Amino acid sequence: MRINQFVGIRSAVACSAATLMFGAAGCGKLESGANSTVSVKYLADAVAVAEAPAEGTAAQGETPVGDAGGVGTLKGKVVYEGTFTALPNLYEKGGANKDPSVCGAEAIPNQRILVKDGGLANAFIYLEKAPKGGKSPDVTGAAVFDQKTCIFLPHAMVVRTKQTVTVLNADAAAHNTHTYPGKNAPFNSVVQPDDRVGVPLVYTQVEKKPLSVGCDIHPWMQAYHLPLDHSFAAVSKDDGVFEIKDLPAGKHEFKVWHEAGEFLEKSLVVTIKPGDNEITITVPASKLK
Repeated sequence: MRINQFVGIRSAVACSAATLMFGAAGCGKLESGANSTVSVKYLADAVAVAEAPAEGTAAQGETPVGDAGGVGTLKGKVVYEGTFTALPNLYEKGGANKDPSVCGAEAIPNQRILVKDGGLANAFIYLEKAPKGGKSPDVTGAAVFDQKTCIFLPHAMVVRTKQTVTVLNADAAAHNTHTYPGKNAPFNSVVQPDDRVGVPLVYTQVEKKPLSVGCDIHPWMQAYHLPLDHSFAAVSKDDGVFEIKDLPAGKHEFKVWHEAGEFLEKSLVVTIKPGDNEITITVPASKLK
């Protein structure tokens, strides 16, 4: 995976600074995890990733205290590299082999890999732990996890620990919503037909990676939840775009995970500056199965 990173403008001497920091990488490419490189563009104008840490910032791999330099927003896009052919539907309209009058109302798409305008959907981009000095807004209200025409909505979501996830059912058939966590207690509950009140689901512990959610009645149904105790995470939208707000200025190590390739990046180092910061995460087709 290659990351083209545009995170702030500096003077033309940044090329020399990049060489000092990264040795042979110099003004070329910087290593960022086992499977990725960071291509530094516009080095004549100097991007922040090519700078040595300013006095008082944290060591590599750590995150500085938030009041050391303000906060920034990470805006990016996860790009699918290669020729994409849409996956065939799991079932065509009317073809579901269980509850066909309900599940067959529409075609059931294969959501494992979705690409629109070159962007890869449903990739999780997140910090495993809250950064030093980072402030997450309080959670207000429940998250909604619905089921319609025997498809989970949304397919991928980040939730906060101790936040209620209301599991709804818009179908005229029962679903058995079943989570497969690593640390949390499994949730396994029947959700009755047309239940618009819902069944509460609460994750009490942080998970290191997204967990799968299935339906024992309709085994093709699949979704992913990532419980975290902070807000520094996002899921790429249909066109691959994502945004993470209020990151303390400084270095952060993100994880990038997708159901078709699992950890696409375990340590994506991004230097955040106050204001908007933009990156492009490029995922070769060969990394997705």
